[in-house]
Amino acid sequence: MRTIAIANQKGGCAKTTTAINVSAALAAAGWKTLLIDLDPQAHASFGLAANIRSADKSVYNILTNLPEKRQPLAACIMPVSPKFDIVPSNIRLSTLEQELKDQEDAVSALSRVLSSIQETYAYVILDCPPSLGFLTFNALRAADRVIIPIDMSAFTLMGVGKLLGMLELLKKKTEHAPHVNALATLFDRRTKYSQAIIEEIRTFFGERMLQTVIRPNVALKQAVSGGVSIIDFDKNSNGAQDYSALSLEILRIDKAEEAEKSMAPLLSDQAPEEREGMPSIPAVATEPLELEKKEVTFQIEAPAAKDVYLAGDFNGWEINNEGMLSSRENGRWEKRVALASGRYRYKFYVDGEWMLDSKNPEQEPNVFGTLDSVLNI
Repeated sequence: MRTIAIANQKGGCAKTTTAINVSAALAAAGWKTLLIDLDPQAHASFGLAANIRSADKSVYNILTNLPEKRQPLAACIMPVSPKFDIVPSNIRLSTLEQELKDQEDAVSALSRVLSSIQETYAYVILDCPPSLGFLTFNALRAADRVIIPIDMSAFTLMGVGKLLGMLELLKKKTEHAPHVNALATLFDRRTKYSQAIIEEIRTFFGERMLQTVIRPNVALKQAVSGGVSIIDFDKNSNGAQDYSALSLEILRIDKAEEAEKSMAPLLSDQAPEEREGMPSIPAVATEPLELEKKEVTFQIEAPAAKDVYLAGDFNGWEINNEGMLSSRENGRWEKRVALASGRYRYKFYVDGEWMLDSKNPEQEPNVFGTLDSVLNI
């Protein structure tokens, strides 16, 4: 079973539309799929006419510890179409964090519930709320993959760094690191602005950017109003074609990763000529091209900080241990990096907040609607 969280704390980026329709497309392709609505606003439930379900049979009831409210997962599953089910949501879900605040490992509550259906579904899709709170953290903890829908506006990109920071925190706290992919949504290729934004997103995410893009399509809105997926509403629409393409891309990625994982133990200890059925390719001795590098010292004054990271074009904007700064005296943090000649955008990530290099006056706007520090070597 694969679990995919659809997450972005900003509304209006087609997050719920994506959760509904990629679920429907996977089911239409023959993969039994369960959609779990983790948003107390219950938009996914409304979009599939599942909000009329009894209030006592929702995602809240499978996660609560209150005996009088607790329900088994099977009792809260509602069929949508062949191979497509949903666990609906309601406003009671917003009280869950307060209920579980004293429970040990409460952020793994959803993960524990899903362990009971490993053999039942091929895919579980989690529609996260538009926030980075307790429910989203539960979803990230349960997910094998996180898809971040990004529409073609600067506003939707502003919080992506915080979501990536939450994923890094999850890795540090639980040693769980789901795969992360960005999905371009509401992409209108006729506009230069959309073209510029999507290029910036591709630069930022690199290989983690999904090839599928979701185009604006009025049929997607009409399907929600009708309480059905785009696959059931109009399978020939652009929306249906785009989400079908997305489901196929997900299937290809998962298949490739599974194949790589299964082959790794077989190939790791073998020389190429020893691999049965595989031709041996002679090694070619080549001299690596060595680029001259200059050691650059990055510093920031942050006396109250607990963790400080450096991220930029030189490391794919990854927030990880390799980019962690060392704490020096008088609240100074420092990191030395060897860089080849070039132009690099960068920022510091201080306790979950992006910060410019105050010692470097050279800055430029980015697609997040903020500024990056710029270094020329």
